[in-house]
Amino acid sequence: MKPKRLTLISLALLAILLTSAIVILTLSEPAIKANVKWDPKSYLWDGEPPDPWNAVIALTGGHKLNEINTTTIRLEGTYPTDGDPYPLRNKLIVPFDGYDVKAALDSKLPYHMGVVIPGRYRIGLIINGTLLSTQEEFRGTGIITVTVSSPGG
Repeated sequence: MKPKRLTLISLALLAILLTSAIVILTLSEPAIKANVKWDPKSYLWDGEPPDPWNAVIALTGGHKLNEINTTTIRLEGTYPTDGDPYPLRNKLIVPFDGYDVKAALDSKLPYHMGVVIPGRYRIGLIINGTLLSTQEEFRGTGIITVTVSSPGG
């Protein structure tokens, strides 16, 4: 085939692919928004992580905490809870293992030659899960401020 014809075919396939992706994103169900805060909300990188490290979750849109299937709650879609979540003043306290939270933070910190770059970083960690009756997903991002000290300082 001629290069011009291959270019036209490639462009047509790309247009079909992009159109399909837009349609899928438009038709997919949006997740129920969860407001997430972390306790503690700041962390000194060289220190021991708190154990447990609690995510404090509130659902939006009139959803109640007792609608949450607590066995489906995950940090960054990977790490399960470390113990049973419990309600406190219209919020759900979700304990995570401190080292799991630190691992999730670590994956988002900037590195240079295998060393974390010193600085202060606001890192968003995603909490998601599903509701009991409808299997709808809820999702929210909570911010942890991480301070990485300079070596020897």
